[in-house]
Amino acid sequence: MNRRSVFALLLTLTVSLSALADLTPSQITNISCAQRWPWNGKVDINYTLSSSAASPVFRVAFYGQIDNGETFALNTLEGDGACGVTFEDGVKRVTWDASTDKPNTESTNVKVGIIALDVTRAAEYLILDLNNYTMSYTMAGPDLSNDNPSRDAYKTWKVYFKRINPGTYYMGSDPSEPGREPATNPTVYEDKHEVTITKPFYIGVFECTAAQYALVTDSSSSAKTPQVQVNMADLRGTAYGATWPTYTDHRVDDTSFFGKLRQKTGYSLKFDLPTEAQWEMAARDKGDGTYEDDGTYNYDGTFHGDKVWNDGSTFWKTVVVEDPQDPERSYTTNIVDYSDLANLGWFRDPNSALHDVGLKNPGINGLYDIHGNAWEYCLDRVSVHLGNSAVTDPVGNSSGSSFVVKSGSVYVSDPTNYCRMAMRMGRNARTTNIGFRIAIVF
Repeated sequence: MNRRSVFALLLTLTVSLSALADLTPSQITNISCAQRWPWNGKVDINYTLSSSAASPVFRVAFYGQIDNGETFALNTLEGDGACGVTFEDGVKRVTWDASTDKPNTESTNVKVGIIALDVTRAAEYLILDLNNYTMSYTMAGPDLSNDNPSRDAYKTWKVYFKRINPGTYYMGSDPSEPGREPATNPTVYEDKHEVTITKPFYIGVFECTAAQYALVTDSSSSAKTPQVQVNMADLRGTAYGATWPTYTDHRVDDTSFFGKLRQKTGYSLKFDLPTEAQWEMAARDKGDGTYEDDGTYNYDGTFHGDKVWNDGSTFWKTVVVEDPQDPERSYTTNIVDYSDLANLGWFRDPNSALHDVGLKNPGINGLYDIHGNAWEYCLDRVSVHLGNSAVTDPVGNSSGSSFVVKSGSVYVSDPTNYCRMAMRMGRNARTTNIGFRIAIVF
């Protein structure tokens, strides 16, 4: 294609897109196109999405058409919506490599269309396909029943995400909670305080597995156990990835795990670790709420408070024990009740061996292995004190080499109280019991 024919292509694009935009007038407007110059075969397509929902999710589809009616796929898109899903209102851009998709077609005979649908209410879960890096949405969690032949896909080449809506909850633990830090780990404190998260986010239903990690990093593994032996340099990089929270735009290095994942899906999706507050909110989230007619989400449930596991079962119980110094005397005390935890998580395994994700029961919010199996990195640099004041969208310390890990692990050397939702420690090492859970943040 020469420069003149490229201009013809762009004019055709603009006319076609404007006409197709009328199909979904409330979602897509202000479509424009611009060639790359010097010409390198690529075309930038800008468009604006709008929605009445407070935190929208859009399903976006792009396709091409020849004047004779023949349609074709745009396989070389990059940018906002290229993977099939994009978020938030505003101006979006995709880049199309026209010379690759249609190298032998006259540009004046090519049209391109965009269709955008607001799927906010339907996108309770997102599913990322690691074979082709497209995304789909559903209202249902993964089907792990034995009669589902595709159940292992969610632990190998698909990543399932759960939507967590904005809200306010209490982070940390009450002083009376059994096992509360810093009783055994005086370097971090679980100060109880009110936290408000102002934007929705998506978090992995499972811990990232070795098989999923291998697909993103172009390595080799089919294991359904959590990916461990990683640190922050592997996950986010040492240049841009080390700037959090100086820059809160979630920038990462292209060569890191999250950098590669973003490149393969389109840069509009910010795959990253959850912050500590997001992780604990997801662990405590009961998921109750309603949508208004204008798409606004009202949270009317209660987040799991102190002294319960992720499914709301009993965290502790009060018992009467004999005084070892005087058998005729007894006293009342509180102890952690691990009988329910055994149904939810892997902990204190005598073999210290990680298990496949998703083998225990999920919590009430649909997340698996929140308790135990592998510790999970969070985005925050660890702070000794959380403080007791109410905070909004906290981001952790601005300096330090250790990062928050949550959830406890399967290792027999880990005390069982590490599996509590409020538990927090600081680490940044490639070890056999620290992994991570992927989030999509905004």
